[in-house]
Order: sequence, then structure tokens, then C-alpha cells
Amino acid sequence: MKKIIFTLVVSLFAFAAFAQDMPIQPNQLPANAQSFISSTFSGATIVAAQKDRDEFEAALNNGTKITFALNGEWDSVESYSVLPAGILPAAVEAAANAQGGNIVKIDKDFGYYEVKLQNNVELKIDLNGKILKREID
Repeated sequence: MKKIIFTLVVSLFAFAAFAQDMPIQPNQLPANAQSFISSTFSGATIVAAQKDRDEFEAALNNGTKITFALNGEWDSVESYSVLPAGILPAAVEAAANAQGGNIVKIDKDFGYYEVKLQNNVELKIDLNGKILKREID
């Protein structure tokens, strides 16, 4: 019984170590992630990057944090300041902008986007720009 418990504990520690975020060099991000950053956030530089078993993260010197899937496609973008236009599809961006605030956070999901505005309005918007949910945080 002691061997089973010991093996289980060792396995859990090994799994925890494997799942930990591992710092990487910015040039180790997937090429399309690097391209997204340079084209969307011109003038910003990557100050930290890391990889775990199912995603990459990049922190920029302007306070923006971006999460990427392993294939390099962005999953979420968050900033303390206004995010640049053009990240979202035009219909989604127009719907968000019509709510009276600037976009500071975006989460991409299957079939919709979750958008947070500077005025603390949180939106769920489908790919056609239809607002599915609106709440104040």
C-alpha cells in the first residue's frame, strides 16, 4: 500500500512539474503569433513569453497580454489600455463599439467572442455581430 501511495505522490509531482509554465525566448513563439504581435501592436516589444502544455503566452511592454493556441492563433488579448482596431472581425468590432466603450479584453470562443469594454460592459457577440449577452461587471 505504501508503494502505491508513494508512486501516486511521485506521479502527481511529476505531472505538476510538466504542467508548469516554462519561460521561452520571444523568437520561440510560433511564427504566426510573432507576426500577429508585430502587425497589430506596432512599436511594442515582447518582454516575456512562456509555454505550457496547451498554450503560449506573451506579455508586451505596453501592458498587453496575449494567449495563443499551440498552432499560434490568438485565443485572448487583454490590455490596461484600449486595444487596437482590427483584431476582431468587422461586424463583431462594430457591435462592440456601438456599446459606448473601448475594447480592453477579447476572448475567442467557438462561434462567438467575449469582449470587455473600458466602461466595464461585458459582451458575448456572435460572428455576425449579434449581441448574445450584455452585462455590467
